[in-house]
Amino acid sequence: MRVAVTVDDREPAALFETVRDHPDVAEATRERLPAGDIVIDSVGLERKTIRDYVNGVAARSGPDLRDQVERLNATYDHSYVLLEGDFAGIDSLQTSISSEAFAGSMASITARLETPVIPCTDRRRLVDFAIRLGRKHLEEPSSRQLPVGSVPSRREPTTKRMYGCIEGIGPELATALYEAYPSVEALLEAKLEELTAVPGIGETRARAIYAVFRE
Repeated sequence: MRVAVTVDDREPAALFETVRDHPDVAEATRERLPAGDIVIDSVGLERKTIRDYVNGVAARSGPDLRDQVERLNATYDHSYVLLEGDFAGIDSLQTSISSEAFAGSMASITARLETPVIPCTDRRRLVDFAIRLGRKHLEEPSSRQLPVGSVPSRREPTTKRMYGCIEGIGPELATALYEAYPSVEALLEAKLEELTAVPGIGETRARAIYAVFRE
């Protein structure tokens, strides 16, 4: 599915060019938006560099971030704040906001204003993620039903329930996989031969597990 995207005309030309050149963009236009920097149908996205985000949270220069998010929420059905930049350099910005306070502000906006704040490492990834978000809101949800018994109880940890949704992995294998890899990050670091060491996981299932979190 290809989408039409509007970019605010105050945004850098390089951002518009990255949007325009994305393979899933059917049409890209530039105009003055009432709120947000990127709009896909009823989805509004505010783009912030790390420095702009810090300044907006502290209201040191430019518009207050909370005001921007509230205007975004009032204008669009779905709102997001996408952060562009390397988070490893937050403490080097020489501001009074620590990396802990930075993370706290992200959590606060996400929880209290119900607008997810999503980190993206660079402009290309930010644009790609924005377009994927827009597509997901426009596409019809998949009607394919999960196999009976594939999802462990809601009382189970989220990671374990995710494992149970992998094709060919039921509750029992999800338990074995979770005991070996209690986090998705740990699973992503595992090699194929390490996955096959989990009881009940053969080479075919190992390849399915390996692929599902990468493809």
